[in-house]
Amino acid sequence: MKTALMFTAELVPVAYVEALLGLAGEFGLGREALFTAARVRPQALDNPNGRLSFIDFNMLASVALQRCHEPALGLLLGQRLNVSSHGILGYAVLASANLGQAIQFALKYYRVLGLAFDLDVIQEPERLQLRAVESMPMGPLSQFAGEALFASLFSIATFLVGSPLQGLALGFAHPPPSHAPRYLEVFGVQVQFDQPYHWLSLPKNYLERPMALANPGTVQMCEQQCEALLASLDVQDGLLTRVRRLLLARPGDFPDLHSAAQALHTSGRSLRRHLSELGTSYQQVLDEVRKRLALQYLTTTHLPLYEIAFLLGFSDPSNFRRAFKKWTGKSPGEFRREH
Repeated sequence: MKTALMFTAELVPVAYVEALLGLAGEFGLGREALFTAARVRPQALDNPNGRLSFIDFNMLASVALQRCHEPALGLLLGQRLNVSSHGILGYAVLASANLGQAIQFALKYYRVLGLAFDLDVIQEPERLQLRAVESMPMGPLSQFAGEALFASLFSIATFLVGSPLQGLALGFAHPPPSHAPRYLEVFGVQVQFDQPYHWLSLPKNYLERPMALANPGTVQMCEQQCEALLASLDVQDGLLTRVRRLLLARPGDFPDLHSAAQALHTSGRSLRRHLSELGTSYQQVLDEVRKRLALQYLTTTHLPLYEIAFLLGFSDPSNFRRAFKKWTGKSPGEFRREH
């Protein structure tokens, strides 16, 4: 039986965290101050797997955005996330025979990077378009995440090709930000905004460009390691991940099991059986999401307890208090005072 993947274990490579910490430091925001403000323990970086929880990374990124006073922080971070930042996947891309093979490998294994996006490639007659759609609600960090992802992809593609990209086109799902002129500086082309999704398009003739460091043996080794990493993170279990994302997308209006199953295009019985095989249940996943949201609301907002109870789908604040004490051993008021 697989071990159920908890929401707090959806992990982001520490290399991303270190890049963010280094960038924040250049704006005068030290590591300790950033961890303290984000309410994240520095020991989280001691994870033997070299990863940080998705929520902890988001908390660090939120504080960095607020305190660095640099609206283009996402673009700057993406420029720092080079090939080596992406670990074993980056090495495989470097060793690929050509850009086309590198893209195919990245699409197959990009989930080992803990991205909050679903990636897809659309083949057009003369062009190739890479699309990115949020697979997890990012809220205020949506623009930051999209900027970081595509600035990184652009930098890596330019490095692999070895020259400025010709015929490049890009689009972003968010409206034009106040720092829109910075996009031209980073990508070298005018960017389209208010798109249905984030996308990057290149002429197909780039796909056959040979790589200087091509090594089939290295690619095979990297593929084996990526397969093992996927298994250890259990990110291949798409249904469990979609259940969490469905719940996170509807705080305060959580669907019951049958409504959730309908939204996920399956039956209630199948959903219940699948979750049982993973050692969990719909109620356990719901409680997990509620607990994490409660901790976030209590430590990062001044909302009264009755409003937090409402946001978590509790019609009676006393029910919220009982549930929270069951989760943590403390009442919501005690927890808030301590933190």
